[in-house]
Amino acid sequence: MEKEKMEIFGVSMASIRNKNEMKVIQFMNELIPQFPEFDYCAICLQDVYALCLNQLSPSYAQEGTIILKKNLLNADYRDVVETAISTVIKNCNHPV
Repeated sequence: MEKEKMEIFGVSMASIRNKNEMKVIQFMNELIPQFPEFDYCAICLQDVYALCLNQLSPSYAQEGTIILKKNLLNADYRDVVETAISTVIKNCNHPV
C-alpha cells in the first residue's frame, strides 16, 4: 500500500504491524523444508502465510505499545504453520 494511503490526518500507520507476521515467517522458514512435497511456488508460500495469519488472532503493535495480552507460545505457531502447510499441499489448486 502506498505510504500516503497509510496516513490518517498526516500520521503514518505504516509502522503498525501484526506481531504474528514475523513469527509465522520464522516458522515457515523452519518447517517448510520438513515437507518434501511442498513446491515452494509463490502461490503456495502466500497461501500458507495467509492461512496462518487468518487462523491466529491479530496482535497489532507500534513502537512503545502497551502489551495487554499474553503472547502465543512457539508451539502454538508451530501447530498453526504445520497445519497450514499440510492444508496447502493437500489443496494445491495450480498445476504442479
